[in-house]
Amino acid sequence: MATQPIQETQATRQLTAVGSPDNARPHLARGVELLGQYKGSGFKEPPFLVRRPDGQIVQLPGTLYAIAELADGSRDSATIGEELSQLLRRGLDADAVDYLVREKLVPLGVMAAANGRAVEVEKPDPLLALKFRARVVPRWVVRALTAVFRPLFFGPVVLAALGAFVAFDVWLFGIHGVAQGIRATLSNPTLILMLVGLLIASAGFHEFGHATACRYGGAEAGAMGVGLYLVWPAFYTDITDSYRLGKGGRLRTDLGGLYFNALFILATGAVYFATRFEPLLLVAVVLQLEMIMQFMPFLRMDGYYMVADLTGVPDLFSRIKPILASLVPWKRSDERVSQLKPWVRATVTLWVVLVVPILLFQLSVIVIAAPRIFGTAWSSFGSQIGQVRLAWDGGRTPSIAVAVLKAALLALPALGIAYTFARVGRRTARSAWRWSDGRPARRTSVLFLGVALAGGLAFLWWPRSGEYRPIRPGER
Repeated sequence: MATQPIQETQATRQLTAVGSPDNARPHLARGVELLGQYKGSGFKEPPFLVRRPDGQIVQLPGTLYAIAELADGSRDSATIGEELSQLLRRGLDADAVDYLVREKLVPLGVMAAANGRAVEVEKPDPLLALKFRARVVPRWVVRALTAVFRPLFFGPVVLAALGAFVAFDVWLFGIHGVAQGIRATLSNPTLILMLVGLLIASAGFHEFGHATACRYGGAEAGAMGVGLYLVWPAFYTDITDSYRLGKGGRLRTDLGGLYFNALFILATGAVYFATRFEPLLLVAVVLQLEMIMQFMPFLRMDGYYMVADLTGVPDLFSRIKPILASLVPWKRSDERVSQLKPWVRATVTLWVVLVVPILLFQLSVIVIAAPRIFGTAWSSFGSQIGQVRLAWDGGRTPSIAVAVLKAALLALPALGIAYTFARVGRRTARSAWRWSDGRPARRTSVLFLGVALAGGLAFLWWPRSGEYRPIRPGER
């Protein structure tokens, strides 16, 4: 329902259904929070944002958001309709309010149903999203530590830190070099464990950068935790409250993690200058490679969220399909495309045109190379297990830990490939089956393509002489 956005009256308040209000009086579902209008939006008519207790952000047009604001349990539908009619300058009676609540807001989990309870809403399950989340650092701890780190975002401090970071890089790569750090680390298993430990610590510090930037802008960060991205362990921070910030505040939040990476590198450099311990410089190098990877906008890394906040479109991946469909000349554009501002639509279209071929190319390479990857992983895994046995017999505890770590890291890519293939295959089959439901011609084409795809994969992956041999030194 397209309406002119109205000015929110209490955009940042949290409204919770308290007690048992009269069911005839509409009220929000318990724990729902109104975030206000989406600032810096890329939409022609900026939506309003609501956060459900499960953390999911819901976009609402002005009329529905106004109903949610007025539905505090003290007004009945007729009263809400009268107040809305004055705000919108259009007639809206009790029946219309009841319809919008029942058919629009209740199914989204924003309003409580007639029995006073929120309906169960299936949360989206994006393919390229963090899975198996587990909270590790509670919200009150995050709040306390971000209060300590907050001065690090003062303007003079940021400028001084960035200047020091550039100077350190000039010295590291232009004068000193990193060869000795690599040599010292690779020759000592204990130092490899130290390197991994510092990288894990830097990843946690990275998340505190996002949380602190979020709070510096005036929003609140939630709990921190760990999950699996595809198959690799990854830290995360609940910064959904940053949606209440303007574009500048959201971009600061996106860049906060990389800024804290730079601070971690400076701290590592300071310890090096105090101790002359060369392996610390290797930590600085690896962290900067991670920072470069974070700028990639094609997966859900910091670069993706920067593009989303620059364009003012928070759900880029969900618009890939309608954007591609809009490129067909004779097909009418989906509302999710036509509602974007012209320059935003052009930017998002460019992002889609780039991301789809890149992801398809990467997927194709993995499909073709899977037998060699599995063969190499299996061979290397066996070699590391052998190293564990030798280290166990010799009582070399650090060597045991390093070999176990290497074995786990070798197994993860193979597991990730299998997991990704399973998810992509299941989703593709489910979508194709729904698309062809009740259409014999479509169903026949889906079955034919499915058989052809299965035959192609069987041809590529069927064990033949040399197909699963490990990748040898010198191979391209």
